[in-house]
Amino acid sequence: MEQTRLFTNEERKVSVYHTETPTDPRLVTPETRLDELNLNWREKDLPERERTKHVHRLHPYLGKFIPQLVEIFLRKYFRTGETVYDPFCGSGTTLVEANVLNINSIGCDIAAFNCLLSRVKTAEYDVPLMRKEVLDILARVEDRTQATLFSRQGADDEFEDTDNEYLLRWFAPQARKELLIYRSLIPNYRYQELLKVILSRAARSARLTTHFDLDFPKQPQTEPYYCY
Repeated sequence: MEQTRLFTNEERKVSVYHTETPTDPRLVTPETRLDELNLNWREKDLPERERTKHVHRLHPYLGKFIPQLVEIFLRKYFRTGETVYDPFCGSGTTLVEANVLNINSIGCDIAAFNCLLSRVKTAEYDVPLMRKEVLDILARVEDRTQATLFSRQGADDEFEDTDNEYLLRWFAPQARKELLIYRSLIPNYRYQELLKVILSRAARSARLTTHFDLDFPKQPQTEPYYCY
């Protein structure tokens, strides 16, 4: 009885909402009736590892819907070889799920970064080469920024810092140096757009902010703080 009170009037008309089992996207077909769909997922039904499966976890993006929702409606309304158009593709969730189901997709977005992220998520890759490039650029950055017995000495002389006010304010010197060296190396590789997305994610996490305020930090965190 208590659970029923949480439903809207329209949801009360759908008998499937009174069951404990949400719809399994893999079982949806064009013949599945809309009133048979239970989209009332809870955390235990869809843990984070499922909501962010394969490339959906590549980069944080506020406001994206879970891939299971997209999968259900693609299976319901589209068939292999047909085309879905997403005029506000955001981080590319619809395009990725269409790719998985062999459905053609077209997406656009007003934000250049969203288009970049969508392209990276849906591109075709030579996986061994991609892996080699990612590991190589990380090794080169480490070689130029982490002093060890076997690394080059005096690498600081090759580094040109920035005068960008935002970067100077929001990044500690070492983090800023690593990010800028990484960025300078990107043109040497084939999968440059992928490397740019990796750079963006690293920069997001490397800012001078508390660990619980990565989405909307207002001021750099330059002093120790209580971690709870």
